[in-house]
Amino acid sequence: MMLSTLFTGLPSLTDAAIPDKDDFILDVKSASGKSVYYGRFGDSPERFDLKPGSYIVSAKSREFVKPEYDTPQFGDTQVVMIKENQSASVRLLCRQVNGGLRLVTDGSFRDSFPDGKFVLACESGSLECEYDESRYAFFPSGRVAVSYIDDSGTKGLFGRHLSEGQMLEVVVSAGLDAAQGSRISVSTDTSRVWSREEFVFGDRDASYIENAYSVMEAIDFAPQKDVWVYGYVVGVATSTGKYAFEPPFTKKTNVILAPRAFTDDPQYCISVELKSGDIRDELNLSDNPTVKGRQLYIKGDLVESYFGMPGLKNVAEYQFK
Repeated sequence: MMLSTLFTGLPSLTDAAIPDKDDFILDVKSASGKSVYYGRFGDSPERFDLKPGSYIVSAKSREFVKPEYDTPQFGDTQVVMIKENQSASVRLLCRQVNGGLRLVTDGSFRDSFPDGKFVLACESGSLECEYDESRYAFFPSGRVAVSYIDDSGTKGLFGRHLSEGQMLEVVVSAGLDAAQGSRISVSTDTSRVWSREEFVFGDRDASYIENAYSVMEAIDFAPQKDVWVYGYVVGVATSTGKYAFEPPFTKKTNVILAPRAFTDDPQYCISVELKSGDIRDELNLSDNPTVKGRQLYIKGDLVESYFGMPGLKNVAEYQFK
Protein backbone atom coordinates (compact mmCIF):
# COMPACT_ATOMS: atom_id res chain seq x y z
CA MET A 1 0.00 0.00 0.00
CA MET A 2 1.41 3.40 -1.00
CA LEU A 3 0.73 6.49 1.12
CA SER A 4 0.74 10.12 0.00
CA THR A 5 -0.34 13.30 1.81
CA LEU A 6 -1.78 16.63 0.79
CA PHE A 7 -2.28 19.49 3.24
CA THR A 8 -5.09 22.02 2.70
CA GLY A 9 -6.77 24.84 4.56
CA LEU A 10 -3.79 25.84 6.72
CA PRO A 11 -4.48 29.20 8.46
CA SER A 12 -2.04 32.08 8.77
CA LEU A 13 -0.47 31.15 12.08
CA THR A 14 3.16 31.21 13.14
CA ASP A 15 5.46 28.79 11.34
CA ALA A 16 6.15 27.08 14.66
CA ALA A 17 2.46 26.28 15.03
CA ILE A 18 2.35 24.10 11.91
CA PRO A 19 4.93 21.29 11.83
CA ASP A 20 6.54 20.06 8.65
CA LYS A 21 4.50 17.22 7.15
CA ASP A 22 7.35 14.78 7.82
CA ASP A 23 6.80 15.45 11.54
CA PHE A 24 3.13 14.50 11.38
CA ILE A 25 2.21 11.39 13.35
CA LEU A 26 1.11 8.55 11.07
CA ASP A 27 -1.11 5.79 12.44
CA VAL A 28 -1.91 2.67 10.41
CA LYS A 29 -3.98 -0.10 11.97
CA SER A 30 -6.26 -2.91 10.98
CA ALA A 31 -10.03 -2.70 11.32
CA SER A 32 -9.72 -4.78 14.50
CA GLY A 33 -7.38 -2.18 16.01
CA LYS A 34 -4.07 -4.02 15.60
CA SER A 35 -1.28 -1.48 15.03
CA VAL A 36 0.73 -1.69 11.83
CA TYR A 37 2.69 1.56 12.24
CA TYR A 38 2.63 4.50 14.65
CA GLY A 39 5.28 7.21 14.36
CA ARG A 40 6.63 10.10 12.30
CA PHE A 41 5.42 10.22 8.74
CA GLY A 42 8.98 11.03 7.68
CA ASP A 43 10.23 7.79 9.23
CA SER A 44 7.52 5.55 7.79
CA PRO A 45 8.30 3.07 4.99
CA GLU A 46 7.30 4.07 1.48
CA ARG A 47 5.33 0.86 1.12
CA PHE A 48 3.45 -1.32 3.57
CA ASP A 49 3.04 -5.01 2.75
CA LEU A 50 -0.37 -5.85 4.15
CA LYS A 51 -2.73 -8.78 4.10
CA PRO A 52 -6.07 -8.29 2.34
CA GLY A 53 -8.60 -6.49 4.50
CA SER A 54 -9.74 -3.11 5.76
CA TYR A 55 -7.27 -0.65 7.31
CA ILE A 56 -7.61 2.70 9.07
CA VAL A 57 -4.98 5.27 8.11
CA SER A 58 -4.74 8.58 9.95
CA ALA A 59 -2.30 11.43 10.40
CA LYS A 60 -2.17 14.28 12.90
CA SER A 61 0.17 17.21 13.30
CA ARG A 62 0.52 16.81 17.06
CA GLU A 63 -0.95 15.17 20.11
CA PHE A 64 -3.73 17.33 21.52
CA VAL A 65 -5.63 16.31 24.67
CA LYS A 66 -6.15 19.54 26.64
CA PRO A 67 -6.44 23.30 25.92
CA GLU A 68 -3.21 25.04 24.95
CA TYR A 69 -2.14 28.27 23.29
CA ASP A 70 -0.88 28.28 19.69
CA THR A 71 -1.52 24.56 19.16
CA PRO A 72 -3.72 24.02 16.10
CA GLN A 73 -4.06 20.34 15.31
CA PHE A 74 -4.36 19.20 11.71
CA GLY A 75 -5.34 15.72 10.69
CA ASP A 76 -7.35 13.33 8.58
CA THR A 77 -8.48 9.71 8.70
CA GLN A 78 -9.22 7.41 5.77
CA VAL A 79 -10.37 3.81 5.54
CA VAL A 80 -8.82 1.75 2.75
CA MET A 81 -9.63 -1.75 1.51
CA ILE A 82 -6.67 -3.90 0.45
CA LYS A 83 -7.50 -6.63 -2.06
CA GLU A 84 -5.52 -9.76 -2.95
CA ASN A 85 -2.54 -9.02 -5.24
CA GLN A 86 -3.47 -5.33 -5.54
CA SER A 87 -1.94 -2.11 -4.24
CA ALA A 88 -3.72 0.98 -2.95
CA SER A 89 -2.77 4.60 -2.35
CA VAL A 90 -4.09 6.81 0.42
CA ARG A 91 -4.30 10.59 0.19
CA LEU A 92 -4.66 12.34 3.54
CA LEU A 93 -6.17 15.84 3.33
CA CYS A 94 -5.13 17.27 6.67
CA ARG A 95 -7.35 20.09 7.88
CA GLN A 96 -7.61 21.77 11.27
CA VAL A 97 -9.60 19.53 13.64
CA ASN A 98 -9.63 21.65 16.81
CA GLY A 99 -10.91 25.20 17.30
CA GLY A 100 -9.27 28.46 18.34
CA LEU A 101 -10.56 31.23 20.60
CA ARG A 102 -8.94 34.62 21.21
CA LEU A 103 -10.23 37.27 23.62
CA VAL A 104 -9.58 40.94 22.92
CA THR A 105 -10.19 43.08 26.02
CA ASP A 106 -11.65 46.51 25.32
CA GLY A 107 -10.42 49.52 27.31
CA SER A 108 -13.82 49.91 28.96
CA PHE A 109 -13.53 46.45 30.50
CA ARG A 110 -9.95 47.04 31.67
CA ASP A 111 -11.03 50.30 33.34
CA SER A 112 -14.02 48.68 35.06
CA PHE A 113 -12.18 45.52 36.14
CA PRO A 114 -8.45 46.39 36.39
CA ASP A 115 -7.34 43.52 38.63
CA GLY A 116 -8.85 40.42 37.07
CA LYS A 117 -8.27 37.88 34.34
CA PHE A 118 -10.25 35.35 32.32
CA VAL A 119 -10.49 31.58 32.56
CA LEU A 120 -11.35 29.57 29.44
CA ALA A 121 -12.60 26.09 30.27
CA CYS A 122 -13.83 22.95 28.52
CA GLU A 123 -14.33 19.34 29.64
CA SER A 124 -10.65 18.45 29.19
CA GLY A 125 -9.12 21.42 31.05
CA SER A 126 -8.81 25.17 31.38
CA LEU A 127 -6.49 28.08 30.58
CA GLU A 128 -5.97 31.42 32.28
CA CYS A 129 -6.05 34.43 29.96
CA GLU A 130 -4.54 37.79 30.91
CA TYR A 131 -5.92 41.00 29.38
CA ASP A 132 -2.89 41.46 27.12
CA GLU A 133 -2.91 37.86 25.80
CA SER A 134 -2.83 38.00 21.99
CA ARG A 135 -2.52 34.30 21.14
CA TYR A 136 -5.31 31.96 20.15
CA ALA A 137 -6.23 29.32 22.72
CA PHE A 138 -7.08 25.98 21.12
CA PHE A 139 -9.74 23.55 22.33
CA PRO A 140 -11.26 20.26 21.17
CA SER A 141 -14.48 20.88 19.30
CA GLY A 142 -17.29 21.48 21.79
CA ARG A 143 -18.39 24.01 24.36
CA VAL A 144 -15.95 26.51 25.89
CA ALA A 145 -17.02 28.52 28.95
CA VAL A 146 -15.46 31.93 29.65
CA SER A 147 -15.33 33.25 33.23
CA TYR A 148 -13.85 36.32 34.89
CA ILE A 149 -11.95 35.97 38.18
CA ASP A 150 -10.56 38.44 40.68
CA ASP A 151 -10.11 38.62 44.45
CA SER A 152 -13.88 38.69 44.97
CA GLY A 153 -14.47 35.38 43.19
CA THR A 154 -15.50 33.95 39.82
CA LYS A 155 -18.26 35.15 37.51
CA GLY A 156 -19.40 33.28 34.41
CA LEU A 157 -19.50 35.49 31.31
CA PHE A 158 -20.50 33.42 28.30
CA GLY A 159 -20.04 30.13 26.50
CA ARG A 160 -19.42 29.30 22.87
CA HIS A 161 -19.47 26.07 20.87
CA LEU A 162 -16.27 25.75 18.82
CA SER A 163 -16.40 23.63 15.69
CA GLU A 164 -13.49 21.92 13.94
CA GLY A 165 -11.46 24.54 12.09
CA GLN A 166 -13.25 27.50 13.67
CA MET A 167 -11.13 30.50 14.66
CA LEU A 168 -13.21 32.81 16.84
CA GLU A 169 -12.20 36.22 18.16
CA VAL A 170 -14.40 37.75 20.86
CA VAL A 171 -14.08 41.41 21.87
CA VAL A 172 -15.01 41.82 25.55
CA SER A 173 -16.16 45.25 26.71
CA ALA A 174 -18.04 46.68 29.70
CA GLY A 175 -21.54 48.14 29.64
CA LEU A 176 -22.78 51.21 31.46
CA ASP A 177 -23.37 49.26 34.68
CA ALA A 178 -20.86 46.46 34.30
CA ALA A 179 -20.78 45.46 37.93
CA GLN A 180 -24.46 44.51 37.88
CA GLY A 181 -24.76 41.86 35.17
CA SER A 182 -24.12 41.10 31.53
CA ARG A 183 -25.39 41.85 28.06
CA ILE A 184 -24.23 40.33 24.77
CA SER A 185 -24.02 41.84 21.32
CA VAL A 186 -22.68 39.74 18.47
CA SER A 187 -21.32 40.66 15.05
CA THR A 188 -19.81 38.08 12.72
CA ASP A 189 -17.72 39.20 9.77
CA THR A 190 -17.17 35.86 8.00
CA SER A 191 -19.47 33.00 7.11
CA ARG A 192 -17.22 29.99 7.57
CA VAL A 193 -14.13 29.64 9.74
CA TRP A 194 -12.66 32.96 10.84
CA SER A 195 -15.13 34.99 12.90
CA ARG A 196 -15.26 37.89 15.29
CA GLU A 197 -17.78 38.72 18.02
CA GLU A 198 -18.35 41.38 20.64
CA PHE A 199 -19.34 40.59 24.21
CA VAL A 200 -20.58 43.48 26.36
CA PHE A 201 -20.48 42.87 30.11
CA GLY A 202 -22.89 44.99 32.13
CA ASP A 203 -26.38 46.54 32.18
CA ARG A 204 -28.16 43.46 33.57
CA ASP A 205 -28.56 42.00 37.04
CA ALA A 206 -30.20 38.57 36.93
CA SER A 207 -30.48 38.45 40.71
CA TYR A 208 -33.75 40.34 40.10
CA ILE A 209 -36.62 38.38 38.60
CA GLU A 210 -37.35 41.06 35.98
CA ASN A 211 -33.87 40.41 34.54
CA ALA A 212 -34.16 36.61 34.62
CA TYR A 213 -32.11 34.59 32.13
CA SER A 214 -33.82 32.44 29.55
CA VAL A 215 -32.76 28.79 29.47
CA MET A 216 -30.49 29.42 26.48
CA GLU A 217 -28.85 32.39 28.22
CA ALA A 218 -28.40 30.28 31.35
CA ILE A 219 -26.57 27.64 29.30
CA ASP A 220 -24.17 30.29 27.98
CA PHE A 221 -23.69 32.20 31.25
CA ALA A 222 -22.92 29.31 33.63
CA PRO A 223 -21.37 29.43 36.17
CA GLN A 224 -23.05 32.25 38.12
CA LYS A 225 -24.46 32.52 41.61
CA ASP A 226 -27.84 33.72 42.83
CA VAL A 227 -29.63 34.35 39.52
CA TRP A 228 -33.16 33.92 38.21
CA VAL A 229 -33.84 31.62 35.25
CA TYR A 230 -37.12 31.02 33.48
CA GLY A 231 -38.30 28.17 31.28
CA TYR A 232 -40.87 25.43 30.92
CA VAL A 233 -40.84 22.27 33.05
CA VAL A 234 -40.51 19.40 30.56
CA GLY A 235 -39.17 16.37 32.44
CA VAL A 236 -36.57 14.95 34.81
CA ALA A 237 -33.01 13.65 34.70
CA THR A 238 -33.04 9.98 35.70
CA SER A 239 -29.24 9.69 35.83
CA THR A 240 -26.24 11.40 34.25
CA GLY A 241 -26.92 11.67 30.53
CA LYS A 242 -30.35 10.01 30.77
CA TYR A 243 -33.60 11.95 30.76
CA ALA A 244 -37.36 11.34 30.83
CA PHE A 245 -39.70 13.74 29.05
CA GLU A 246 -42.91 11.71 29.34
CA PRO A 247 -44.71 10.34 32.43
CA PRO A 248 -44.66 8.41 34.61
CA PHE A 249 -41.93 10.32 36.47
CA THR A 250 -40.34 8.59 39.46
CA LYS A 251 -37.36 10.87 40.14
CA LYS A 252 -38.08 13.59 42.71
CA THR A 253 -34.64 15.22 43.05
CA ASN A 254 -34.75 17.42 39.94
CA VAL A 255 -36.75 18.83 37.07
CA ILE A 256 -35.66 19.86 33.58
CA LEU A 257 -36.34 23.34 32.18
CA ALA A 258 -36.49 24.08 28.44
CA PRO A 259 -37.18 27.12 26.22
CA ARG A 260 -40.51 25.66 25.02
CA ALA A 261 -43.13 23.45 26.66
CA PHE A 262 -42.66 20.79 23.96
CA THR A 263 -38.82 20.70 23.89
CA ASP A 264 -37.34 17.22 24.38
CA ASP A 265 -33.75 17.75 23.16
CA PRO A 266 -31.31 17.79 26.14
CA GLN A 267 -28.88 20.18 24.43
CA TYR A 268 -31.48 22.94 24.83
CA CYS A 269 -32.27 22.21 28.49
CA ILE A 270 -30.97 22.74 32.01
CA SER A 271 -31.51 20.50 35.04
CA VAL A 272 -32.73 22.04 38.30
CA GLU A 273 -31.79 20.54 41.66
CA LEU A 274 -34.68 20.02 44.09
CA LYS A 275 -33.25 19.60 47.58
CA SER A 276 -35.32 17.92 50.26
CA GLY A 277 -37.93 20.32 51.59
CA ASP A 278 -40.86 22.46 50.50
CA ILE A 279 -39.52 23.26 47.03
CA ARG A 280 -39.06 19.57 46.19
CA ASP A 281 -42.47 18.74 47.65
CA GLU A 282 -44.13 21.40 45.49
CA LEU A 283 -42.23 20.99 42.19
CA ASN A 284 -41.26 17.33 41.73
CA LEU A 285 -43.14 15.74 38.84
CA SER A 286 -43.71 12.44 40.61
CA ASP A 287 -46.07 14.05 43.12
CA ASN A 288 -47.08 17.06 40.99
CA PRO A 289 -47.59 15.87 37.38
CA THR A 290 -49.55 19.02 36.44
CA VAL A 291 -46.36 21.08 36.85
CA LYS A 292 -45.15 19.66 33.51
CA GLY A 293 -45.58 22.22 30.75
CA ARG A 294 -45.85 25.20 33.09
CA GLN A 295 -43.55 28.22 32.82
CA LEU A 296 -41.39 28.52 35.93
CA TYR A 297 -39.19 31.32 37.27
CA ILE A 298 -36.62 29.91 39.68
CA LYS A 299 -33.57 31.33 41.50
CA GLY A 300 -30.33 29.55 42.34
CA ASP A 301 -26.70 29.00 41.33
CA LEU A 302 -25.91 28.21 37.69
CA VAL A 303 -23.40 25.37 37.28
CA GLU A 304 -21.78 24.05 34.12
CA SER A 305 -22.83 20.45 34.66
CA TYR A 306 -25.58 18.74 36.65
CA PHE A 307 -26.82 15.35 35.43
CA GLY A 308 -24.77 15.84 32.24
CA MET A 309 -26.15 19.25 31.25
CA PRO A 310 -25.87 22.83 32.55
CA GLY A 311 -27.82 23.13 35.77
CA LEU A 312 -29.27 25.26 38.54
CA LYS A 313 -28.46 24.24 42.12
CA ASN A 314 -29.10 25.60 45.62
CA VAL A 315 -32.56 26.80 44.63
CA ALA A 316 -33.79 29.55 46.96
CA GLU A 317 -37.20 30.53 45.59
CA TYR A 318 -39.50 30.15 42.63
CA GLN A 319 -42.76 31.33 41.15
CA PHE A 320 -44.96 30.31 38.25
CA LYS A 321 -45.82 32.82 35.57
